[in-house]
Amino acid sequence: MKKYDCIVAGAGLSGFAAAVGAAQAGAKVLLLDRLPSVGGTAVYGLTPILSGWHKNSLGNAVGSMLAEKLKALNAFDWRVNKIVTHEDRLQQAMTDVLAEAGVKTLYNAALCGVERQGDAISKISVTTIGGVLELAADAFVDATGDAVLSVLAGAETVVPDDEESMTKTLMFKVRNVKGFDRDTVVAQFQEHVSEFPVKIQNSFMGMPLLEREEVVMNLTAIPGNAADPELYSTMYDQLYRQIEPIMEFMRRNVPCFAEAVVTKAAPIVGVRYSRSVKGERGLTIEDIFSPETPAEPVAFCGTFIGGHYIKHFESPWGGKITGKPAVPYGAIKVRGIKNLLTAGRIIDIDPRAVSAVRLAAGCLATGQAAGIAAALKVPEYGVLRKELDRQGCMDWLNNM
Repeated sequence: MKKYDCIVAGAGLSGFAAAVGAAQAGAKVLLLDRLPSVGGTAVYGLTPILSGWHKNSLGNAVGSMLAEKLKALNAFDWRVNKIVTHEDRLQQAMTDVLAEAGVKTLYNAALCGVERQGDAISKISVTTIGGVLELAADAFVDATGDAVLSVLAGAETVVPDDEESMTKTLMFKVRNVKGFDRDTVVAQFQEHVSEFPVKIQNSFMGMPLLEREEVVMNLTAIPGNAADPELYSTMYDQLYRQIEPIMEFMRRNVPCFAEAVVTKAAPIVGVRYSRSVKGERGLTIEDIFSPETPAEPVAFCGTFIGGHYIKHFESPWGGKITGKPAVPYGAIKVRGIKNLLTAGRIIDIDPRAVSAVRLAAGCLATGQAAGIAAALKVPEYGVLRKELDRQGCMDWLNNM
C-alpha cells in the first residue's frame, strides 16, 4: 500500500488545481481519476470553454499557469469572461502543469472503497485494469464532481429537489457553420423557438471554437438526478437522441447552420450539479448578495447565479451577483471528517447558488484552496491564508 501526503480524487479542473496547489505547498501528491487522463468535463464533456472569470479573479494562481500554457500552445482566445481553447490542447496543458509540479497521476482508477479510523479517512481503494489498489494519505480532496469519495466515506450530502437543481446536457460539436454571428443566430433562434424540439431549452447555447466554422453546441437538456447510476444511463441515451432533431431545427431556421454536420458527441453527460457535501460553514444565498465578504474567504465566486432551470432556461432566483461573495473555508471542510476537503460544484452551497462556483474559474479557485489546505493537514485559517497568499490565490480579494 502506497502512502502520500495528499490524495486528490477527480482530475477535472478542480482536482487538477487541488493537486498543483498541494504540490506547490510541499506535499507528495497523487491525483487519480476514473477517466483515461486529466481533464474531466472540460475535456471529455467537450466544454473547453473556461468560463467564470472576472477582472480580479485570474491572479497568479493555477488559472494563470494554465492560461500561459495554452498561450504557448497557440490555443488561447480571451472572450469577455471566457477562455476558449481546444480539449486536446487543454489536456496537454494540464498534463504539462502537473508534470512540472511533480504530481503523480493514476488514471482509469475508480473509487470503490474507503476505510475510516474515527473521524478521519485512513485509506481508499480503487479498481484499476490491474486489480484493486489500496492507497493511504494524511489528507484527501474530493474533486469528483458528484461527491463519490465523500459518499463512500459516510459524509452527509445534499441531493437537491428537481425544482432547485439544473438540467443535464450532452455537448456536441458541429462543423461547416458559415459566418457565425452570435447576435444574428440568437435572433433567428428566438424567432422560431416555439418549434424547438427541446421545450425546456428556450435560449440559444453555442460557442464558436478556435477552428474555423466549428461550434460547440449546448442545446440538449433533461431534468433528473444524475447521481443515480441507472438514471444517468437513461439520460445519456435520451440526450443523445435529441441531437439530430436539434440539428434539423438549426439547419432549417438558422441559415449559417444550413450545411452544418455533427462531428462529435461527448462521451459523458454534462451534469452541472448533482449533490453537495455538508461542510462546517455553507455558502448561502444571503452570502451571495451580501455587501460583506464572509469570514475566512478562500476562493472567489462568479458573477451570476441561475440558468439551466428544469422548466426553461431562466431560473426563478437567477441573476447577476450584486454582493461581494467568497467561498468561506468552512464550505470546503467536510463536516465530521477532519482530513477530507471538497472542491468544485460539491462544496457546501445552497443549490440555488451553485452557478457561483461550478464554472471553470470557480472550480480552479476552490480546487487550489482545497489542495493547499490538504497539504497543510487542514490548518487554522491564518496558516492557510499565508500559503494562499504566497501562491497568488487571494489577489482577487485585495481588489474587491
